[in-house]
Amino acid sequence: MGVALRFMGRRDLAEEVLQESFVRIWNNAVRYQPHLSAPLTWMINITRNQAIDQLRKHRERPLGEREEQQLEDESPSAHELLDSARAAQALNRCLESLDGMQRQSITVAYFQGLSCSELAEHLAAPLGSVKSWIRRGMERLRRCLES
Repeated sequence: MGVALRFMGRRDLAEEVLQESFVRIWNNAVRYQPHLSAPLTWMINITRNQAIDQLRKHRERPLGEREEQQLEDESPSAHELLDSARAAQALNRCLESLDGMQRQSITVAYFQGLSCSELAEHLAAPLGSVKSWIRRGMERLRRCLES
């Protein structure tokens, strides 16, 4: 939703883009290639492309120079995508090596943007445990990614 809202600027339009994105993700799920990117990266790219398509489709007047610059495709090059895919693979591999609660705490905190106290409530776990899981998990991630 954040990606769609950032592009569209209005919640109603962003919801429409998100709905279309979910349909595309569902219909193209068999085409997903995990060795190229993480699932979330793949889904964000679909949403981003859908938002850009909608902006171009609903354009009623010619764009000014400043507006054109805002819509310029700044998507990464093939080399950047490959590097990103390799980094995502390494991160996924390292995340899989974490204990269950460490992995869950880190991924939920990151993808849902929860604070430690919100995460403790979400997981129905003591705050101290959640902080320890995150701290130890991040340390293990760091060591794994450095090797």
